[in-house]
Amino acid sequence: RKEAASSIGYFWSESYGQIYPALRELAARGFAKRRADRRGGHRDRRVYEITDRGREALRRWRAVPPRAAPVRNELLLKLFFGDRSSVGHDEGWIEQLLLEESADLRNFRRIRRQLMNEQRDHPSLPFWLITLGYGEHRSRAVARWCRETLKALRSMEGGAARRGPA
Repeated sequence: RKEAASSIGYFWSESYGQIYPALRELAARGFAKRRADRRGGHRDRRVYEITDRGREALRRWRAVPPRAAPVRNELLLKLFFGDRSSVGHDEGWIEQLLLEESADLRNFRRIRRQLMNEQRDHPSLPFWLITLGYGEHRSRAVARWCRETLKALRSMEGGAARRGPA
């Protein structure tokens, strides 16, 4: 769970309420097997491992073209209607997003160093770096957009562009 959150969690999110039923379903279909793990002296943890049948299903799934993900960005929706009110939260929201993207970029640098130090010879490393690169590019672009947007919002200074019909 923790490993997934710190790796694929940057580009694929599922709630724990979705993950465990999905894992049980995969095990029921023979794509994964469950075993107990007592490491750390804690109660038995359930650890799932992919089976040969699961590897074959994964190979088939990888061959299917990906579906386009629908975009749902509440911040952009609120900004789109920015001339409809003078609430004044926009700058704070953008500043917060800039802080989050900056933190993600620091995290990506740490992950890159860790991968290069600890996984240098792993056959999946090139693919991990490709997905990490996407995150880095995306976060840099969003951070740049935040800086440009803050500049634009501040240049309005509450003028007519911000005071449209309510």
